[in-house]
Amino acid sequence: MLQNQTDKRVTMFDNRTNTLLVAVGYDVSGDTLTSEVREAKSYESDIIAEWDVQFVTDGADGELVLTCTLAEVGKTVGWMDLKRVSGGEATQVWDSPIEVLIKDPVTE
Repeated sequence: MLQNQTDKRVTMFDNRTNTLLVAVGYDVSGDTLTSEVREAKSYESDIIAEWDVQFVTDGADGELVLTCTLAEVGKTVGWMDLKRVSGGEATQVWDSPIEVLIKDPVTE
């Protein structure tokens, strides 16, 4: 489970549905949350993938499940963010994007 920004790296697999549990540590039940993976840390860079963000329960515990089916993106590294809209105000959950390693799926 990704609990804070000290967990600075996430691994995603091409051609797989990727699931990530995130604990933000506060009530987000009334908020809208989005997450994108971009080619670079800049918000002007191209989007590689978008996570579908859902509450694990009702959002009051701050626990989220992020799901993304990643098609072959031809990239090995990306940067993900987690954005929150609360009371009409957009804020970032993390201070800066988190590194994403993109790997080929494990096959037999």
